[in-house]
This record gives sequence, C-alpha cells and structure tokens, in this order.
Amino acid sequence: PYPTGKTQGIATVLQTAQQPYTWTTTSFNPPPVSNMMIYELLLRDFNDKHTFQSLIDTLGYLKSLGINTIELMPVSEFEGNLSWGYNPNYYFAVDKYYGPANDLKRLVDICHQNGMAVVMDMVLNHSFGTSPYVLLYWDKANNRPAANSPYYNTVAKHDFNVGFDMNHESVDTKYYASRILKYWINEFH
Repeated sequence: PYPTGKTQGIATVLQTAQQPYTWTTTSFNPPPVSNMMIYELLLRDFNDKHTFQSLIDTLGYLKSLGINTIELMPVSEFEGNLSWGYNPNYYFAVDKYYGPANDLKRLVDICHQNGMAVVMDMVLNHSFGTSPYVLLYWDKANNRPAANSPYYNTVAKHDFNVGFDMNHESVDTKYYASRILKYWINEFH
C-alpha cells in the first residue's frame, strides 16, 4: 500500500537480491563507427506493444534492412507515463513501461548474438522535479535547486533549458555522470 502520511508525490520501490541475468554473448565487438548502419527508435512508438520483448521479436526485420546498430531513445525511468524519456528522474532504473531490466539485458544479448550493437541515448544535462538528486538540495521558497546543491544550478545556464539544469562544472556532477554511464555499460553491456 501507498505510504500515506509518510511521503509526498510518488513512492518508489528498490528491489534487492534480484535474479542476475546470465549473458550468452560475452565478447561482442561492435562494428566500426564508420560502418554503423544505425536505426534510432523510441520503443514507445516503434510498435503497438512498446516492450523490449516486442523489439526482440522484430530484430529479424531490422537485420534484413542491414541495420547493425540500434539506438534506443531514453529507456531510463522518467517523470510521468507519457514521454519520450527526456525528462529523467531515476538514472539507474529501467523505465517499467518497457519491461523489466532483464528484458533489456536479453534484448542487448540477442542483438549482440546477431552482430548488432546497441547505443543508448542518455539525458545527462537536466533532471526533473521528482529526481531524488534534485530534491536532496531543494530551495522550497524559490521552488528550485538550492544554492548548496553540488549537482544542479539554481538557475539554468541557457535559455532553452527544461527541467533543472545540471551543473557540469561541479566535480560531484562529473562523478555522478561517470557513475551513471559506467552502470549502464557494465550492467547492460
């Protein structure tokens, strides 16, 4: 049950002791960048099922087109339920809409078995208001990141910003971004 009176907004679940994925392709060499035939896709719009499994089911079609690299638009957890994923809030979680993390791992594994690389679009220039890292240092009076936030600028550095602008001059933000990228590379190959 929802923890009434103990939180505001959304509540999240951290599942420990998850079943590890057993990789079948352990030594994949992606095609050289100059030879990549990339198909960028938003899983939410690619087909009517919107799941990692439905993409697995269509890999034969993509391969028949000569595609050797799939670029996934953001698949990390984002704010709300209808989005392209460019409004991130949880950088270390697969968006539940597309399926569990092991389904994404299986997708990558099967792509690698078929000689296909997988590239992921990562959004590391801003976060939205439900991000725990935004909320850790919050200026409630001004409804924005606090001045002591090691991760976010209080005011965006450019006119075209959406969400809350990450402070990429900060050593803490650089470390955080590095950890995010290492996590996705190591965990999802």
